[in-house]
Amino acid sequence: MALAVFALGVNTAAAVYTLSPSDFALPDINISSLAELLPRPKASDPIADPAIAALKDIQSTQQQHVAALHENNFLLQQNTALLAQDSIALASLRQSVGDGQVSAKKISAQITDEHEDVKKISAQISKLMTKVDTLQNAITPEVTSSIRTGHARNRLSQVTRKKIARQPKPLGPVSLGGAPLSLPATTSSPQG
Repeated sequence: MALAVFALGVNTAAAVYTLSPSDFALPDINISSLAELLPRPKASDPIADPAIAALKDIQSTQQQHVAALHENNFLLQQNTALLAQDSIALASLRQSVGDGQVSAKKISAQITDEHEDVKKISAQISKLMTKVDTLQNAITPEVTSSIRTGHARNRLSQVTRKKIARQPKPLGPVSLGGAPLSLPATTSSPQG
């Protein structure tokens, strides 16, 4: 069988070799008429390639991400500016609190000094009141039982009036307490 197939192949090759090229002429076919017979794809119907559609989706998503990144960058810059303003305000508040603490310490020290002064003045006033009481007790005349107290008061007031009337008035400036501020050099008063 193999030999028969081989013989057939040799005969076919010899027949093709002996024929002239004109024997192989194809019929005259007009290509333009053939093109009209074939259906043309419509230009309005683009073929949707799934790879192109996927690329367009990816590109759209990337554009959305870029827009979101720009917006986030803008917000980050605003937050940074606000943070800088807040830190400046915080530093200012800390400074004012520090200044307030220093002034409060100064005021506290002044109040403490004033309390000490008040204590000293209070002690001096107590001593002065004790001396005034002692002097008043020394001046009050002793009243006997035979003299009524009303008459004793009248007599005391008459005695003090006479003493006040006899005292010479100081010449020159006088302090608020009634004592002269400076002693006169010489006073020539008529004695008579």
